[in-house]
Amino acid sequence: MLELLVYVFTQLLTFEPHIMLRGYSFSPESLSNWLHLWLTAAIALVSYLSAGMLNNSLSIYGDRCQFSTPNQPFWRGGGNFIGNSGLLSLGLVMAGNFQILDTEIPWYPVGGIFVVAILAILGLLATSLILFWLWWFQIPMLGFIRRHNLASSLDNSATNNSPNSINNNPLTIKVNANINNWSAEDTLSLTQFSIDKAADAIFWIGIEGQIIYVNESASRLLGYSPKELLLLTIHDINPDFPRDSWHLHWQILRRCGSLKIEARYRTKHSRLIPVEMMINHLNFKGEEYQCVFIRDISDRKQVERMLRERQGEFRTLVSNIPGAVYRSNLDIDRTMTFMSPGVESITGYSPNDLILNRQISFASLIHPDDKQRVIDAIHTSVEKRNPYILEYRLLRADGSQRWVYDKGQGIFDDDQQVLCLAGAIFDITKQKQASEALRINEERLQLALTGTNQGLWDWNLATDEVYFSPQWGQMLGYDMEHINTHARSWLKLVHPQDRHQVIYCLKQHWQNLTTFCEVEHRMFTHNGGWKWVLNHGQVVSRDEQGKPLRMTGTVRDISDRKQAEDALRQSEARERARALQLELTLKKLRQAQSQLIQNEKLSSLGQMVAGIAHEINNPVTFIYGNISYASQYVQDLLALIRLYQRYYPQPAAEISDRIEEVELGFIIEDLPKILESMEVGANRIRQIVLSLRNFARLDESEMKPVNIHEGIESTLLILQHRLKGRLPTLEKHEFPEIKVVRNYGDLPKVECYAGQLNQVFLSILSNAIDAILEVEKLENGLVDFEPTIQISTALISSDWVSIKISDNGLGMEEEVLHRLFEPFFTTKPVGRGTGLGLAMSYQIVAKHGGNLTCRSVRNKGSEFAIEIPRRPSGLSKTGRYYLPSEHYSKTEYERDSLQS
Repeated sequence: MLELLVYVFTQLLTFEPHIMLRGYSFSPESLSNWLHLWLTAAIALVSYLSAGMLNNSLSIYGDRCQFSTPNQPFWRGGGNFIGNSGLLSLGLVMAGNFQILDTEIPWYPVGGIFVVAILAILGLLATSLILFWLWWFQIPMLGFIRRHNLASSLDNSATNNSPNSINNNPLTIKVNANINNWSAEDTLSLTQFSIDKAADAIFWIGIEGQIIYVNESASRLLGYSPKELLLLTIHDINPDFPRDSWHLHWQILRRCGSLKIEARYRTKHSRLIPVEMMINHLNFKGEEYQCVFIRDISDRKQVERMLRERQGEFRTLVSNIPGAVYRSNLDIDRTMTFMSPGVESITGYSPNDLILNRQISFASLIHPDDKQRVIDAIHTSVEKRNPYILEYRLLRADGSQRWVYDKGQGIFDDDQQVLCLAGAIFDITKQKQASEALRINEERLQLALTGTNQGLWDWNLATDEVYFSPQWGQMLGYDMEHINTHARSWLKLVHPQDRHQVIYCLKQHWQNLTTFCEVEHRMFTHNGGWKWVLNHGQVVSRDEQGKPLRMTGTVRDISDRKQAEDALRQSEARERARALQLELTLKKLRQAQSQLIQNEKLSSLGQMVAGIAHEINNPVTFIYGNISYASQYVQDLLALIRLYQRYYPQPAAEISDRIEEVELGFIIEDLPKILESMEVGANRIRQIVLSLRNFARLDESEMKPVNIHEGIESTLLILQHRLKGRLPTLEKHEFPEIKVVRNYGDLPKVECYAGQLNQVFLSILSNAIDAILEVEKLENGLVDFEPTIQISTALISSDWVSIKISDNGLGMEEEVLHRLFEPFFTTKPVGRGTGLGLAMSYQIVAKHGGNLTCRSVRNKGSEFAIEIPRRPSGLSKTGRYYLPSEHYSKTEYERDSLQS
């Protein structure tokens, strides 16, 4: 019946506008609409009553075909979807057809009534077919339906078997008669089955709190088996019912009869779950019991908890907002219906003072000069359905003023009527003061920039937009209207040769590697020239990750200074060139001087050696040439004496005395030995003279093929006295003999200036001996020390010869090694060295197209390496000899390291 009333009410609402528009005049069209309404209601009512009749006529076949609830007359209807909804829908479809006829058929309602009659006949035929189908096919299924509808039959049986029940419905009596045929055991089994399978947990509790019965849902809820639960009490699973208050709970429930409460139950795993309990106090056979229906409300509690948390968060959010949140009416006083506590810090009034204008209205706090502007702006925004954003002044309780930022909007109902205004107010007094101070500072800055002829720029790195001050444009001759404010356009004005430097400086500063960015570069001016500027900037804002957001700086014209610097730089370059020329001239003079000194020294030494060798060579040649004759004469005289002794064994007494006095026997034995020693000495002098002549080589003014090994041996012969050891004295310890290790390779003759090359050997070997002798100055320097000079020669290619002279002496520092071949540089005491030996050696080797290098390790020794070509043809077209050492790899170079 409720559905019918709803539908009729809906149709009344549908037709009411037509009646209102026609002013309640009963025109043919309005009469047609009213007739449509009542016909629709009548057909719906008929459909509904038909459903009730059909429901009761079919209820005898079981509850699965039931269209109405038991013990209800057919006109009260039921809630079965197939019965009520299906037939009612048929009536609604017919009513919809009326509407179509109303709008489409001009001769309605006469023609419409005819069509309705046809549709009604068709509906009755359809109903008859449905009844026949139910009667023919549903009766054989009665037994099946009865066996599977035990729960509903149990309810009917209990109602009919009660002594106080009176049921005069013949259909219900027929169904109950079928149930009465069941045995008591079947009925009890069905009841037990229904309780065991119930969706809610069911407990039966005794007067002492013992658990008498639980169903399967209770076991699933608490995680116990039924047997485990029957061994527990209500106090074990419900902490809200302790033993000491159980009897008080029992007394209260006895008086109430039933009670619905919320409690907590403890599961087998000690987890507390919230439940809703429906407790019924029952008396059965003189005993009292509590039947408890329990439902898990964990989800509901979680939703409630989340709702409370959201409400708390909202209250916390509102209370922590730096401003005030409000809701007000749209009236002249702006009556506040809600105001957050933040308003007190802004106005000096509490929210209670402003809500509903209890003490003062909010509109009265607006500054008189701003009040009308605020009212007009709010009304305009509400009319246009737009939010409003306002800035105005409020008068505080203490009489002071505060600037506020008000942002809100109108809240409308479904009819687009204004319900209220909702928004937020923020105190912006400090921002206003800061803005005013900033404006003043900007004016001062502009005056300062104008006075110092500097331009200002402000770069927003987030948007890549740049602001340039008018002074910046005047400096470069640009009109401010034609300046592109994009950073890339500015970079294009930078000179191409300076862009890399500018970008590098910016990146260094963006990465916090520099305090500020300052760079000098050229800028393209409006007249087509270039102007030098000094750009000085600094990042003033960064995000949380340190990424720059904003950068400001100044630009100053430094063209005059750059011109002066260029003039000074050119002058310095000229002076530097002159100084370099003088230095080169002085260096050449020093080289010429050292060369002259060395040449003079070599010439004097050569002349002296040649003279000495010549003077010694003549007598030595005389002596060496007559020794053989003298030896022969002595042998003859000795033979004559032996002959006299044999024939005259008894000489005169005087002769005998003389023989004993001169020890004739010793003379006969020793005189040949003396002659042999004289011959050896003369031969040694002869070799020395030959070595002196080979060393001087004054007779060789051109390059000639010579034996390198002979030159080395001649040099060693001259230095033989320094290679010998030293016997211990009172002042000095014994020094061992310097051992010379010769590792000569199979070298061909080399075209060179032999005398000059021998001078190189002499200089290097002399320095090696000096370095070895310096070892005794070290503490424990001579302990297990074997002084050694190693000379190695090798043919490193078909056209190049290598001579390496190494020692295990004191070695040199890195600073000394760098200046080793400088003229007049020496580390020896005054009087012992001139600093020209190695310098001239370097020049002599270079003259031969070779290379002289040195490697040294402190306290381990040094090695000099000479590389010269075999013949002058090794000189390249560029005038420089090819040196194979230039192509040595690092590994090969280290392989030839110094042997200590």
